[in-house]
Amino acid sequence: MNTLKRIMVGLDLTEMDDTLIRYTAFLCSISEIEHVYFIHAEKSLDVPDEVLESMPNGMPADEKLRTALVEKVESHFGSDSRVQIDVQVVEGTPLKELLHWSKVKHIDLVVVGRKFRMRGSGVLAQKILRNGRVSVLFVPENEGTILNHIMVSVDFSDYSLMALERMLNSSLLRPDVRITCLHVYQVPTGYITLGIHYEDFDKRMQGFARNKFEQVLARFPALKDRATLRLVKQENEDDVGELIMVECKRAKADMLVIGAKGKSAAALFVLGSVTEKILRFNDDIPMIVYKKKDEEIGFLDALLGND
Repeated sequence: MNTLKRIMVGLDLTEMDDTLIRYTAFLCSISEIEHVYFIHAEKSLDVPDEVLESMPNGMPADEKLRTALVEKVESHFGSDSRVQIDVQVVEGTPLKELLHWSKVKHIDLVVVGRKFRMRGSGVLAQKILRNGRVSVLFVPENEGTILNHIMVSVDFSDYSLMALERMLNSSLLRPDVRITCLHVYQVPTGYITLGIHYEDFDKRMQGFARNKFEQVLARFPALKDRATLRLVKQENEDDVGELIMVECKRAKADMLVIGAKGKSAAALFVLGSVTEKILRFNDDIPMIVYKKKDEEIGFLDALLGND
């Protein structure tokens, strides 16, 4: 079952749009994505003349912007009619509009840019992630179009296994795509109390992880011939986000996949999750954060005023 049929791409009229459109076209070419919504939200469509001067005359601001975006999208997608394309320009707060339309259109994945040097703060992408409902793909500003090796961060929780299952069912996995399941573990300080040597406890923790991985392979038979387990020990002073990104780069992964627990509206601005720690260190690898759509009411309904 393909769990990746309808995606939404947030555009902001910066150089990042070219990267996002190009990468989205690449994903569509290797998968069974059926519908892509490109959406740009302006707080006010009373757009300055200098922004519109190179666009067709005799049109309202939203139509001028949409015409320009349609041309840019078509330049990357060409005449491929297999994927249905919808380009929209709407008025309103970008965060609220993207969340609203992702719910209305039953979007499986929102694609956003991960900026570092380009114009714009890139804060919107992280705010979308925090809403607690929609899965998000972060695309770095200089990303190329390749997907031969996917790394999935696995702690054997329900959330990481959900992410693994969603990836397996996403249609992004061509037969030649390799999967590495990355597990970061720690040696608990309890080994002292139990009278066990550190090295022995370390081996026990690795053995525990390998046993868990065998259970994962039994649950997802499709992984048996293409997935490997990569174990990394986290020392007390290590940042788990940095560790995961170092391993991704060391393994030359083309994409990182993680599962994240949703947050309620009350916890919206609480930082420190593993996801956000990874984002701090990830400047060049596309990353999908899968979430459970029906986990809780959360921030989206609080923002939109729904009961």
